[in-house]
Amino acid sequence: MNKPNIWIATAIVMMIGTTFLGFQSAVAQYAGSSNLEEELKLAQEKVSNAGQEGAYGSGTSMLSADSSQTVIFIVVLVAIFGGVAGAFFAMSRSRHREPAK
Repeated sequence: MNKPNIWIATAIVMMIGTTFLGFQSAVAQYAGSSNLEEELKLAQEKVSNAGQEGAYGSGTSMLSADSSQTVIFIVVLVAIFGGVAGAFFAMSRSRHREPAK
Protein backbone atom coordinates (compact mmCIF):
# COMPACT_ATOMS: atom_id res chain seq x y z
CA MET A 1 0.00 0.00 0.00
CA ASN A 2 1.47 3.35 -0.93
CA LYS A 3 1.60 6.31 1.44
CA PRO A 4 -1.33 8.41 0.15
CA ASN A 5 -3.71 5.47 0.56
CA ILE A 6 -2.52 4.89 4.14
CA TRP A 7 -3.06 8.56 5.02
CA ILE A 8 -6.54 8.54 3.47
CA ALA A 9 -7.51 5.33 5.29
CA THR A 10 -6.20 6.73 8.57
CA ALA A 11 -8.17 9.94 8.13
CA ILE A 12 -11.38 8.03 7.33
CA VAL A 13 -11.01 5.76 10.35
CA MET A 14 -10.32 8.75 12.63
CA MET A 15 -13.36 10.64 11.33
CA ILE A 16 -15.67 7.66 11.79
CA GLY A 17 -14.35 7.02 15.30
CA THR A 18 -14.67 10.66 16.30
CA THR A 19 -18.20 10.80 14.94
CA PHE A 20 -19.38 7.78 16.93
CA LEU A 21 -17.58 8.81 20.14
CA GLY A 22 -18.90 12.36 19.84
CA PHE A 23 -22.44 11.11 19.30
CA GLN A 24 -22.23 8.87 22.39
CA SER A 25 -21.07 11.80 24.52
CA ALA A 26 -23.79 14.08 23.22
CA VAL A 27 -26.53 11.54 23.92
CA ALA A 28 -25.14 10.58 27.35
CA GLN A 29 -25.76 14.01 28.85
CA TYR A 30 -29.50 13.72 28.23
CA ALA A 31 -29.92 10.08 29.26
CA GLY A 32 -30.21 10.52 33.02
CA SER A 33 -32.75 9.27 35.48
CA SER A 34 -36.09 11.02 35.57
CA ASN A 35 -36.34 11.06 39.38
CA LEU A 36 -35.03 14.52 40.21
CA GLU A 37 -35.99 14.37 43.88
CA GLU A 38 -33.91 11.24 44.43
CA GLU A 39 -30.90 12.79 42.68
CA LEU A 40 -31.20 15.90 44.85
CA LYS A 41 -31.40 13.79 48.01
CA LEU A 42 -28.32 11.77 47.01
CA ALA A 43 -26.39 14.97 46.23
CA GLN A 44 -27.23 16.43 49.64
CA GLU A 45 -26.16 13.17 51.30
CA LYS A 46 -22.86 13.30 49.41
CA VAL A 47 -22.19 16.85 50.57
CA SER A 48 -22.99 16.03 54.20
CA ASN A 49 -20.75 12.94 54.11
CA ALA A 50 -17.87 14.96 52.69
CA GLY A 51 -18.18 17.50 55.48
CA GLN A 52 -17.91 14.96 58.29
CA GLU A 53 -14.81 14.59 60.43
CA GLY A 54 -12.28 12.19 58.90
CA ALA A 55 -13.72 12.35 55.38
CA TYR A 56 -10.59 13.81 53.83
CA GLY A 57 -9.17 12.20 50.71
CA SER A 58 -9.14 8.54 49.80
CA GLY A 59 -7.72 7.29 53.09
CA THR A 60 -4.17 6.93 51.82
CA SER A 61 -2.05 9.29 53.86
CA MET A 62 1.17 10.24 52.14
CA LEU A 63 2.37 13.43 53.74
CA SER A 64 0.07 14.16 56.67
CA ALA A 65 0.41 11.10 58.91
CA ASP A 66 3.79 9.38 59.16
CA SER A 67 6.82 10.75 57.37
CA SER A 68 8.84 7.54 57.81
CA GLN A 69 6.40 5.65 55.57
CA THR A 70 6.77 8.32 52.92
CA VAL A 71 10.57 8.11 53.11
CA ILE A 72 10.45 4.30 52.83
CA PHE A 73 8.12 4.59 49.84
CA ILE A 74 10.46 7.04 48.10
CA VAL A 75 13.53 4.89 48.85
CA VAL A 76 11.82 1.82 47.39
CA LEU A 77 10.87 3.72 44.23
CA VAL A 78 14.40 5.09 43.84
CA ALA A 79 15.83 1.58 44.28
CA ILE A 80 13.50 0.10 41.66
CA PHE A 81 13.97 2.81 39.03
CA GLY A 82 17.69 3.10 39.80
CA GLY A 83 18.11 -0.64 39.36
CA VAL A 84 16.35 -0.57 36.02
CA ALA A 85 18.43 2.41 34.87
CA GLY A 86 21.62 0.70 36.07
CA ALA A 87 20.70 -2.47 34.18
CA PHE A 88 20.16 -0.53 30.97
CA PHE A 89 23.45 1.31 31.48
CA ALA A 90 25.32 -1.96 32.08
CA MET A 91 23.74 -3.51 28.99
CA SER A 92 24.74 -0.54 26.85
CA ARG A 93 28.34 -0.65 28.08
CA SER A 94 28.74 -4.41 27.59
CA ARG A 95 27.64 -4.57 23.96
CA HIS A 96 30.30 -5.45 21.47
CA ARG A 97 30.25 -3.00 18.62
CA GLU A 98 31.07 -3.90 15.07
CA PRO A 99 34.14 -2.14 13.76
CA ALA A 100 33.37 0.55 11.19
CA LYS A 101 34.45 -0.29 7.65
